[in-house]
Amino acid sequence: MKKILIIENDIDTLEVLSIALTDNGYTVVLSETKISLQRIAEINPDIIVIDYLLSDGYGNELCLDIKSNPATSRIPVILFSASLHLEKVIAACHADAFIAKPFDLLDFEKTIDELAV
Repeated sequence: MKKILIIENDIDTLEVLSIALTDNGYTVVLSETKISLQRIAEINPDIIVIDYLLSDGYGNELCLDIKSNPATSRIPVILFSASLHLEKVIAACHADAFIAKPFDLLDFEKTIDELAV
C-alpha cells in the first residue's frame, strides 16, 4: 500500500483528501505544519503533497529541502496552492507536479495515481 504525506494547514482540506485517498487504497499521513526532513525520512512516504502557504512557512522551501537531501530526494512532491503564477517557484524547488486550488478531486487523485507508479 502506497503512503502519502500531506502537509496542509487547512483542516477541512486535510480531511477531504484523507478520506478520498484512503478510499482509493492509500495510507495517508497528515500534518498541519512543516515537519523535519528526519521525520519525513522516518515516515518514508511514496508521495508528499505540500501546500505552498503554510502557517509556519512556505511549502516550496520544504520542497527544495526534500529534493536537496539524498535521503528524501527520490520522493515525488506535489505543491498545491491557490496562488497563481508559481511556475518559477515550482521549477526552483523541483516539485514533480503542481495542483491549483480550488482543485477537482478527480484530477487530484489522477495526479497522485500517476506519481504513485
